[in-house]
Amino acid sequence: MLKVGHDALGLLDIFHQPRTVGQALTLLGPRLKGPRAAQEALTTVVSLHQAGLLRTDATAGFSNQPFPKGGYDAAFVHIAMLDDPVRKAAFQQAVRETVQEGDVVLDLGTGSGILAITAAQAGARKVYAVEPAGMVHLARRIAERNGVADRIEFIPGWSPQLELPEQADVLLTDIVGNEALDMQIWETVQDARRRLMTDAPRLVPGRLTSFATLARIPDGVLDKHRVTQAHLARWKEMFGIDFGPMAESDSRRSIGFYERPETVQTWEFLSKPTELYQVDLYQDMASPLETRCTLTADRAGEANAVVIHFEARLGPNTTLSTAPWLGCARSHWYTAVWALPEPVEITTGQELAYIYRYFGDGTSHLEPVGSR
Repeated sequence: MLKVGHDALGLLDIFHQPRTVGQALTLLGPRLKGPRAAQEALTTVVSLHQAGLLRTDATAGFSNQPFPKGGYDAAFVHIAMLDDPVRKAAFQQAVRETVQEGDVVLDLGTGSGILAITAAQAGARKVYAVEPAGMVHLARRIAERNGVADRIEFIPGWSPQLELPEQADVLLTDIVGNEALDMQIWETVQDARRRLMTDAPRLVPGRLTSFATLARIPDGVLDKHRVTQAHLARWKEMFGIDFGPMAESDSRRSIGFYERPETVQTWEFLSKPTELYQVDLYQDMASPLETRCTLTADRAGEANAVVIHFEARLGPNTTLSTAPWLGCARSHWYTAVWALPEPVEITTGQELAYIYRYFGDGTSHLEPVGSR
């Protein structure tokens, strides 16, 4: 995620047409109250330019900026994805199962070009590989190196603004987040399916099923995300200030965060995974999505979290699971976790109910609705 100054929206509006930096700062001038404000605005211009948002001639190689400032042009991102021993290989297998000789393929978020190249190798007549980051130019060079560039058209940009000269038979995309919907895959695929695909498209992935599991987060991990009495006492001693309202606010809601799977797999799990929701990407989106899930404890303990993972149906015979117990230090994904408002002492067989909402913009929330 790119972090920029508070003038970013104004600057993006100003740069909707080509301007010099001086012209932009002049237009922004009435809002700049001094030299420091002007300096911050200039820093934001540089950040937006480095991220490729103010350029039509994006870099043809890796960004020299670290992630996240370098965005998806940073080498770090692609090293992590290609080093994953499971994810990209599973997508490749699904592409080989799905793409048929002579197909027209649309690859959204092509990144390094791995899926577009695999589709061409599988016999696609034409692949349209779409990528908003400057990485698209490096992907083109990789396709040339692998002898398939004549069948792949690399398109810089975003799919909602895309028009194709022909409709595609197959849609490929790995814009699946750590929580299945948090990169807006449902919205993106729905738009592409309506406008850019044939009447009977094949999708990779085609279905996403999310699962919830009761767990106990170790205190050392939870303390990084929830303000506790121990924090308050320590800060009072250190600073002489009572930060109590932070804990009072914090305790009234669930808190979502991501954690590495190799860390989560060491936690205590208190239930079996239970389906939270299922999204068929062939169907139109119902927004907001709201589901209820009842988790049954299979052991006694203190439940203070719900761990979320998903299974993606990639191809006829290929499914990808992000269950933390299947992950490792080289896994590209993180595990979605919801820390509950309060820990609950549970007994074997006890049922706890939760409501999950996806708001249709990449954001979601999970909260308890009672137990029995």
